[in-house]
Amino acid sequence: MRKLFWLVPVAMLAFGGAARAADAPKAEKKAKAAAKLVADPEKIDLGDLKAGETKDVVFKLKNDGDAEAKNVACKAAGVKFEKAKVTIAAGASEDMKGTYAAPKKAGKKDKITQLKLTCGKVIIPITLMLKAAEAPAK
Repeated sequence: MRKLFWLVPVAMLAFGGAARAADAPKAEKKAKAAAKLVADPEKIDLGDLKAGETKDVVFKLKNDGDAEAKNVACKAAGVKFEKAKVTIAAGASEDMKGTYAAPKKAGKKDKITQLKLTCGKVIIPITLMLKAAEAPAK
């Protein structure tokens, strides 16, 4: 029995070592290049607007990823952008410009309005105060 006792640790090492070699990846997988868009500023405040007024919406869209961001469209209710779609190279940025048009009618009270601007997967909150309609002069 004592003579066979030394076989147990040798067998454990042999089989354990084989299992570890099989678990090791054969080759490193390459990480897929991807675009990563970031907006500056992260949120936009348009301030006070009266019914029918317009205000410029300006922000920078940067690609912090390692691949080109192709055909990125920015959309928000009431905002019309100068460029329908943009392509941004890795490490580059694009100045985005648009115009927000407030609703043509306002209520009797001031109303805080929040919009969601999306550019690809980036979401930029827009806040504004729609001022109450003025009472007609008597």
